[in-house]
Amino acid sequence: MFKKFALLTLALLLLIQFTAGLPRPSSSESEEDNIIPHGTSTTTPSTLESATPSGRKQFEANIYKSFENFLDFRLERTNKIAQDVLADPLMNSINSKAMEEEKNVLRKYVKDSKEALIAVLPADKNDYHNRFFFAIGKDFVLEIFNSFNRRRASKTEDLSPEQRVSWNALKKHGVLEYNEEMEKRAKEFTCQIVDEFDYYMKALPSAEKEKKKEMVEVWNLYKKNELGLDKAEFGERLFGELFRYDSKV
Repeated sequence: MFKKFALLTLALLLLIQFTAGLPRPSSSESEEDNIIPHGTSTTTPSTLESATPSGRKQFEANIYKSFENFLDFRLERTNKIAQDVLADPLMNSINSKAMEEEKNVLRKYVKDSKEALIAVLPADKNDYHNRFFFAIGKDFVLEIFNSFNRRRASKTEDLSPEQRVSWNALKKHGVLEYNEEMEKRAKEFTCQIVDEFDYYMKALPSAEKEKKKEMVEVWNLYKKNELGLDKAEFGERLFGELFRYDSKV
């Protein structure tokens, strides 16, 4: 489960490099000026082609916003779980240095996750590179909780008495339900990546499609169900394919 999210973070890093290779609008254009809401029609092929930078920015902005919302959901839920676990009398059932360390890890996570939730990207840093790295920074904070949860949920490693107490408290306060909801939302997010890329590809001028033949071919194979991947799986792998293509340009 958690491996998927590591791959997803990597995919987003590849997205940064992929989009960096696309033509950028002139510095006189603002990001807001270069966003076309979905459903906005174009009247002529020339208008569609001139809107390509706008389509790219819409693509970037939509993916970033969805990813940040997903991260904030995870930070909020895990912050609450960690607080509830710390307040549970179970966590005081063993008086030992190891038990205190269990609590210290969760205390640190409560602090760090709260800071990550209220952090704001400075207006002068609100460009496409910094937005994604800002979101990925939140993901690194989440790894504190992920590691704690993953170790205590292990079915192959022996747990200490203190770790068993923590695991029972985690389950008592909804960590299993959270894991199920996270999987559901992760699938929704990866499917949205495919939807957003579909919209972007439709707005891509013929000349750009000709330059990116391999990217177009992969996309067409997916639409013909010839890759053996469902929508969520393709969403996870899409940007890796794009990066390999872009590196050849």
